[in-house]
Amino acid sequence: MEEVFDSELDFIHLAKNILIRTIPETASNGGIIYWFDEVRSEFKLKSFHGIPIAQINQITNEIRKPDGILEIVRSQPQGFAVNNLKGSMLNCGNLGKYYQSLMAMPLLIQKDILGVLILFKQKGSYHGRELELLKAFAPRSAVRLESARLYQLAKETAQENTKLYINLSNLYQKATLDELTGLYNRHFLMQRLKEEIKKAWRYRQPLSLIFIDLDFFKPVNDEYGHQIGDQLLMELGEFIKKSIRDYDVACRFGGEEFVVLLPQTTLDNAFELADRLREKVAQHLFCETTKKLKITASFGVSVTPDFSDCGTQLNEEFLNRIVEKIVAEADNALYRAKESGRNQVVAYLENSLSPDSK
Repeated sequence: MEEVFDSELDFIHLAKNILIRTIPETASNGGIIYWFDEVRSEFKLKSFHGIPIAQINQITNEIRKPDGILEIVRSQPQGFAVNNLKGSMLNCGNLGKYYQSLMAMPLLIQKDILGVLILFKQKGSYHGRELELLKAFAPRSAVRLESARLYQLAKETAQENTKLYINLSNLYQKATLDELTGLYNRHFLMQRLKEEIKKAWRYRQPLSLIFIDLDFFKPVNDEYGHQIGDQLLMELGEFIKKSIRDYDVACRFGGEEFVVLLPQTTLDNAFELADRLREKVAQHLFCETTKKLKITASFGVSVTPDFSDCGTQLNEEFLNRIVEKIVAEADNALYRAKESGRNQVVAYLENSLSPDSK
């Protein structure tokens, strides 16, 4: 069910796609997704599929009853199935008019319940395999739905403030974008890095950093002039941007040094990406319309510490220490790559640099 999540940022479409995929996977006939409205402190229907429109109001009224399914699922973080709705002791007996069984699963991030996914079967019962499948699928659904909700909220807010946004956009670009390459600048990177570390801490996910530095860039400037040097930097910036995922962040750190911020990425995966980039850069013909330059680059890779055993609070002092640590480690790894002959990738491991480099 992985492809459900690919590049989907619209909340309603994502919720519908989740239902479209989970219903056949669990041999269900229909499903509903509710999302918790923090302002009104209640669950709101966000999407349904496979349920006749004529029945949705009655079914929703049953589910939302006091002590009904939505209330029960709050105390059942592992989810549950009801295989005889007509005979059930739960306050959902009228659902038996339409379905024989249901399966309810909370959509949690950490311990916070953000939504509820409910599936229905007209005939037959739910079994352990189906409940386990839904249990495995629910956490990622919750994270992506919450990300889509936040994205949609930001999008709607931007639309409501279009005129103000236009007036501010030029100032924002000057403050956050590198004038030459159009990539984010160093100031933006440091701010975004703090934000992404907070997310990584909250969701207990890894975050990696790649430092990139062109090899022997100064001789290019000396021989061909700064105009060619600038063209090379612009092409490399565009090359990096096209080689990473949409939610990764590419920045020009200064001079001929670039940085890629990789959320939800382990050190091994970051190393693999860096090595692919290294190979592509070495094979690419830069400034093709003018000087046809071949050039290489060196790479340093680092990753955040393991947050799995950390507490729930991340204070500003500790956040700054993490930022300094991951930046310094990537820079140290890059220095090692340069010292070891250039055109290499070196990953920084805890208390040591990896002996493995390419």
